[in-house]
Amino acid sequence: MTAFAGEMREGRGWLAFPTRKFKTVTVQAVWVVPLTADTAALGALLPQVLRRATARWPDSTSLYAHLESLYGANFRADVGKVGGYQLLSFSLEVVDGQYLPGRPDTLGAALEFLEEVLHRPYAPDGHFDPAVVEQEKALLGRRIQALINDKGQYALQRLVETVADGRPFGLRKLGRAEDLPGITPERLWAFYRTTAEQAAVLVAVVGDVEPGRVEAALDRLGGRGPRNPVAPQAPYTPRLHGRWVEETADVNQGKLNLAYACGRNLAHPGYPALLLYTGILGAFPHSKLFINVRERASLAYYAYARLDPVLGMGLIGAGIETGNRDAARRIIAEQVEAMGEGRFTEEEQRLTVDAYLNEIRSEEDVPGQIIGRQLERWFAGGGPVGEDLAHALQAVDRAAIVDAARQVVFDAGYFLTRPSGGPAGAEEGKA
Repeated sequence: MTAFAGEMREGRGWLAFPTRKFKTVTVQAVWVVPLTADTAALGALLPQVLRRATARWPDSTSLYAHLESLYGANFRADVGKVGGYQLLSFSLEVVDGQYLPGRPDTLGAALEFLEEVLHRPYAPDGHFDPAVVEQEKALLGRRIQALINDKGQYALQRLVETVADGRPFGLRKLGRAEDLPGITPERLWAFYRTTAEQAAVLVAVVGDVEPGRVEAALDRLGGRGPRNPVAPQAPYTPRLHGRWVEETADVNQGKLNLAYACGRNLAHPGYPALLLYTGILGAFPHSKLFINVRERASLAYYAYARLDPVLGMGLIGAGIETGNRDAARRIIAEQVEAMGEGRFTEEEQRLTVDAYLNEIRSEEDVPGQIIGRQLERWFAGGGPVGEDLAHALQAVDRAAIVDAARQVVFDAGYFLTRPSGGPAGAEEGKA
């Protein structure tokens, strides 16, 4: 398991994960901006434009030639979302210099590259290259459409939007397609300047590194002054109290999704028990939803439960024949009720603990996932991850799982089905 060092204050954070497990060093810089409807598309577009060119490497050919000179370094820029925040991330993986002839300082080269990308972008006329902006807008539009075409992900997103009831955590990380035509190079440049100067920033490094070098890198990539602070995200508060929404689309199978307010997130002492509740209910092939909804009743092509560790939101999803909606809802409700009544076996609990331990060990093999878990911890305001979470899960008893189950409250449901006579978007009454 990987230990880490670091601190986060005044909108500036650094994390170092000193380990000799990898023969590479991974450096990630993240700008954190509040999600708003008007800026989400700008935030999604910006990393893709910045990755294309810099003042030193003014086109993709020269930029990627430089990456190749860094022993085939792997560079990625992307956008993510945690709670009500959008994460603009820039990650570079390089071979650890101690494994190369002459032992070059590849970490220093990686930091120099990211500094160039973040703070010296290619701006020939005082703003981004119009051709690059238009190309990346087109690609972003395709990504947004692809998400809409993936009906399982679309239905889940529509549920979260419904539950959010106008709160930022319901906004899509890629923004809205209809906003793309209004993004000009000048407008994107203005957003960039504000983000680069004011957004909260995190610098994380995984590899055989000295923590002091990572702390110094924060000044290099994020400046020395305070930036916009990031407030820890409290567990979301339910507002809909059992509302059901049904919409129609051209789908081959119905998408049934349910949201539950769990009242606790990663920072809560009872989070490990809530995670085990989720796992026993539906996170694995041995779980109740998979066995009872999919295998025994043959009602679903898939059935799962998952937990948002920052929002404290439990999510259940199932792909079903459209005529099986009520039967699937009934069996899902029975499994949730069973958990609250303590009707699960020691074997189910043991299998679930083992499954989560395997997941945690697997995450320790992927630098990006190590960093991702620490980001969740930052946004939740604390809590166990990695080895600490593994120990906590093994210490949870049955009573704690039942208590967690009894705190879970059904908030809203969403069903995406084929047109059959009711207008798309019609809302049903409470369940």
